[in-house]
Amino acid sequence: MNIDLISFLKKQSEFVPVGDVEKALKISRDAIFSDVEALIEEGYSIEFHPYLGLKLIDIPDRLLKHEIRDDLNTKVIGRKMKIHDQVASTNDSAWELIDTDAETRDGTVVLADSQTRGKGRMGREWHSAPGQGLWMSVVMRVHIPADKLAYITAMASLAVANMLQQFIHLPAEIKWPNDIYIRGRKVCGILVDARSNHAETYVLGIGLNVNQARPDFPEALRETATSLRLERPGAKPLNRVRVLRPLLFYLERVYDLVRKKKWDKIARAWSEFVHMGGKQVSLQQGGAEFTGTVLEVHPAEGITLKLADGATRTFAAETVSNVREVTPARVTPESTAP
Repeated sequence: MNIDLISFLKKQSEFVPVGDVEKALKISRDAIFSDVEALIEEGYSIEFHPYLGLKLIDIPDRLLKHEIRDDLNTKVIGRKMKIHDQVASTNDSAWELIDTDAETRDGTVVLADSQTRGKGRMGREWHSAPGQGLWMSVVMRVHIPADKLAYITAMASLAVANMLQQFIHLPAEIKWPNDIYIRGRKVCGILVDARSNHAETYVLGIGLNVNQARPDFPEALRETATSLRLERPGAKPLNRVRVLRPLLFYLERVYDLVRKKKWDKIARAWSEFVHMGGKQVSLQQGGAEFTGTVLEVHPAEGITLKLADGATRTFAAETVSNVREVTPARVTPESTAP
């Protein structure tokens, strides 16, 4: 693949004569057309006009390393990258990389076009079909106090929600403890792994639904899951590279706050995307189910509910599952006999 030709065409706003390409890149006309054919096979959209020359129309919707790094404005996140066609889980692949490559550094990103056993919280599976989303893990080598570990999840959810709101222009919302929702449906999940034999090392997994149409989801998820494509006007597919680059940028901005121990700043920014206050939710802890009104949600301390008996109780993220909003029971006034 001729990366120099791609870079040259990207700088041109109009058609560029083939002769100008020959002079700029010092290659023959035959080599140019051969390279153009190869690029088209890779998914690049290139238009040729017999008089005007060549014009790059669009880049492929493929996880190509040189495209991801093009204009990637980060210093840590994504500067080292490992891309797979298919893996069982990007989190597992990241740990394998840590175990086998001593040079795996802070900010290394592992991406896959699909996962066969994508991971969600509490051992649940994440549906990760080929070409439909961003399935990725980020290696983080950082010291975090034990009571602040939940900030890794908060950091990631803040970055995703911020990117979706500022860059994709969608009303993203954080649902505690680790999900991103748009208009009541889940679009992204986050999972953080740590292992006892790797001190101060964490693997942050992110699964973001990008281009699924409604039938692409398993039937059990069609009413609760969504994708960026479904939420945008016209439901047109997005180029995943153009979503990934700003996501890595926003991740780095928030990760910088983690490294600087700016916990209060993260919590304040995170809380702007959490709209659970006053809602009635149910959750499970240790086999028991609790239902109550949300009084407060904090990235590290957890969720505080006012239970039916009037007591308040705070639940830590790592101890609960199946957090869901419930509709309060309607009280029907007793009728009186005429």
